[in-house]
Amino acid sequence: MSLFRTLTKRRTSLARSSRYMSNIPEDSVYGGPKPQNHNQRVTLTHLRQKHRKGEPITMVTAYDYPSAVHLDSAGIDICLVEDSASMVVHGHDTTLPITLDEMLVHCRAVARGAKRPLLVGDLLFGTYESSSHHVEFLCVTVLNSWKRAEFIRL
Repeated sequence: MSLFRTLTKRRTSLARSSRYMSNIPEDSVYGGPKPQNHNQRVTLTHLRQKHRKGEPITMVTAYDYPSAVHLDSAGIDICLVEDSASMVVHGHDTTLPITLDEMLVHCRAVARGAKRPLLVGDLLFGTYESSSHHVEFLCVTVLNSWKRAEFIRL
């Protein structure tokens, strides 16, 4: 058999095998089935039902739009945006230097990318130590400027 025939035969068999690879069910390729209703947002009721059934509840921290899109497509239940963005994203040694305005930028970016998960915002370290009125003001500010935040973590 000539070299040309051998190479063409191999190429044809490779083309056939790759064609069959595309017929593998998506849930076995990408690590499991997708959430049953991907468009439905996660609520507290949904989390209670999962807890009663003994199903795991997943939570991931995200600081930016691409991370939020990935955790949304993975079917994560809760997304936390916390002040550790100061160290992870901005390169500071502690969480103290980040400002509320910087946190809100991260919160809005995550809200645009994560359509399904329950969103939890984080107040900055020490903001709740001055007075309860100041904390209420900050919570209202965060909830008003971050349109999709359902919870605030103190």
